Amino acid sequence: MSNVIYISGWNASLCLQTDTDNNLLCDFNRLLYLDIPSTKYLKQGKHVISAKRDEFILKLKDRFVEKMKEGTSHITLYNYFGEILQYLRWSEKEYVEYFSQHSLQEYFDYLVKKVYLKKIKRTTYSKKLSDLTVVFRNFLDFPNKCFATIPLMGNSDQESFEAYSRSDLNQLLPLFRQIFNQTSKQFIENPKKHITAHKMTRTMIFKWQGKEYQLCGSITKMMCAATYLLSYYTYSNTGVIFGLIRPNNTSTSLGEEWYTMPAFKRRAFKSINVEMGEHNLEVPKYCMGFFDKLLEVSKELDSSNSGLLLQTVASKKPQPMKGITLQGFCKNWLDNKFALKDQTGRRLRPVISRFRETGAQLTAYYQGEIASNILMDNTLNVRKKHYSSGNKHTNNAMMQDTIAIRQEQAESKLSIKKAQISLGIEVLTIDEEYKVHIPKLSRTPNGSSCSNPFGEKSETYNRRARKHNLLKEGEKLACADLLACFGCPEQVIVQSVSDIWCLLSFRSCIEDSLYVHLDAHHYQQNFEDIVTYIDNNILPKIKRNILKKAEAKVNDEGNHPLWDDTESIISMIPKPSTKESNK
Repeated sequence: MSNVIYISGWNASLCLQTDTDNNLLCDFNRLLYLDIPSTKYLKQGKHVISAKRDEFILKLKDRFVEKMKEGTSHITLYNYFGEILQYLRWSEKEYVEYFSQHSLQEYFDYLVKKVYLKKIKRTTYSKKLSDLTVVFRNFLDFPNKCFATIPLMGNSDQESFEAYSRSDLNQLLPLFRQIFNQTSKQFIENPKKHITAHKMTRTMIFKWQGKEYQLCGSITKMMCAATYLLSYYTYSNTGVIFGLIRPNNTSTSLGEEWYTMPAFKRRAFKSINVEMGEHNLEVPKYCMGFFDKLLEVSKELDSSNSGLLLQTVASKKPQPMKGITLQGFCKNWLDNKFALKDQTGRRLRPVISRFRETGAQLTAYYQGEIASNILMDNTLNVRKKHYSSGNKHTNNAMMQDTIAIRQEQAESKLSIKKAQISLGIEVLTIDEEYKVHIPKLSRTPNGSSCSNPFGEKSETYNRRARKHNLLKEGEKLACADLLACFGCPEQVIVQSVSDIWCLLSFRSCIEDSLYVHLDAHHYQQNFEDIVTYIDNNILPKIKRNILKKAEAKVNDEGNHPLWDDTESIISMIPKPSTKESNK
């Protein structure tokens, strides 16, 4: 019996719109006909041939509608649709009966051969088997025995996300910081201009390494850079970052501000909190500076109380960030303009999962696996499966270090450290990759810091100590003249509430020491220059909000514990000279 030729009658009720990044369609009209024509082809009313599988396709469509109402992930359903489509195309090509146990067996035998030929991975095979099992068993009510003879391949070749090396981060992070800093500054100056501009209109300029780039779709580029930076600073995954609600209030902990943003993890079916907190000396200051600027930009894009933190603009209206937005940013602009390469010559692209893996490796290195699991909010199995491989190039370099040192130890009978020195390995790869770039500053009790505590200023103390045999061989004393810090070129002021609180307490303690001096002239001679220097050269340069918080801390909690008593300053009062005493 020959097939009947039909004039296409495309039925809108058989086409399901999914809520995915690309607004993908599950068009069941296509599956009704041989060769599975495109939606566009069907809508043109061209001739098609019925595949005589209407009963199965209509049943599938009804089950898809039910699952959508139940809240099943649309991307999961679209994956099922894609697997059905591939299965039907293969069945048509091989002239095998559709939706039968025999066709299933033949189809997976074909896929097994592709695995052995290294054309697909075992993980890919297992995913296809899992998806079609759901389709046939749960949607079409096939019995379990249909899958009893289909071979299982496992996931032994699954690869976890690869962390970025230090070299990769040194290329990506400075670029994204500059993109965000420059574009956000231009956006804040005139938000309306950029929001209402057509996507092909150039409204911003980006300067990088001596070149100037005219930007169209500038808000999207700004927010894509912000998304990648936020993923690096928080180690959060894509779904969590895209779902972050802009925080309206801050919670206070130990005098520091913390922005807390709840996010829902769909697969884990639980809510978590993503936090960004103020820094002390050990945390790069630009992290919080970036987040403050991001909040300002986010409010300009969408001023509603429940607005998403990360949004872009389409047709002059705020739109949530999506994976397709990041893909377009990388493919259409980043790759074309910068063509970044990693150490092995591969194309270097920002990937949120790789930033998350990088964070997992750093946390595990410094705090251990348990701390890493807690921070990443993952179980041990998920951590092993997706976030445990590190970076291949870095791993090979670490292995080479280990082998070389062990060989030198065996041949020369040296300790590990001496073997490293003998080989001329100044810095181990593991130390270079996981080092934290902390400013080489030394805190001082007066609330400031010193960039060179063992410099020329410390020689006076070392000479005295050596003279009295108080130093061991190779030992050095740091400069400890707290009064000489003010006006010293090595002095550094860190703009954090805790440090400014300490500085204000030191100043207050000096003022309170007036009564232990011989007279006002004696006080002025000892400390007036220091107080004047603090008032004229330091405090005016402190950010107003930080200074206010530090002043409030002094008022509410009193002076810093180092300077809570005037006696703390007595030892610093210079003793009057012999001549002055005899007058």
